Amino acid sequence: MKLVFGIIAGMNVLLRHVVGAMLGVMVVTVTIQICVRFVLPKAGIIVAAPWTEELARYLMVWCIFLGAAVASRSGALIAMDSVVDALPARLGDATRNFGLLITIAFFALLVWLGVRWVEFGTVETSTVMAMPMAWVYAAMPLGSAVAIINILALMVERHFQRRSERRAAQAAAEEAAASIV
Repeated sequence: MKLVFGIIAGMNVLLRHVVGAMLGVMVVTVTIQICVRFVLPKAGIIVAAPWTEELARYLMVWCIFLGAAVASRSGALIAMDSVVDALPARLGDATRNFGLLITIAFFALLVWLGVRWVEFGTVETSTVMAMPMAWVYAAMPLGSAVAIINILALMVERHFQRRSERRAAQAAAEEAAASIV
């Protein structure tokens, strides 16, 4: 089990770096676009760079899906925890797991729809860069599949953590009961 968690952790570290690099490229691309649109015309230089807007948009799509996948490993997706935290421990855990199962079902739907979009995108190209849209659409099924893996790992990790906490509490209670006698 530790090997599986280690592989998942390594995958998430790699994806964090990939998302960070994509964000860096987006910043550079948008900076170029701003210079081309607003700075260079004031200097009398008229240049067009339509690829910058398209590249930034497609990188943003990838960042959203991969970033959501990485965030799902730590349970950092948007959630209403106040209700779950107010419930008794077992009921709160069951409610949280039910919510995670619904989230898995949603991401499974995105995988299914995303694969269909990728198939559709094989015959479509982007307007300016003329790249196959399948590369852009692949962000949805790939990111969603990684999110499912991360949510399942989170659920398993929480299960073992709760079980060890219950054992520790039971051992402490037994020790306290033994010391009274």
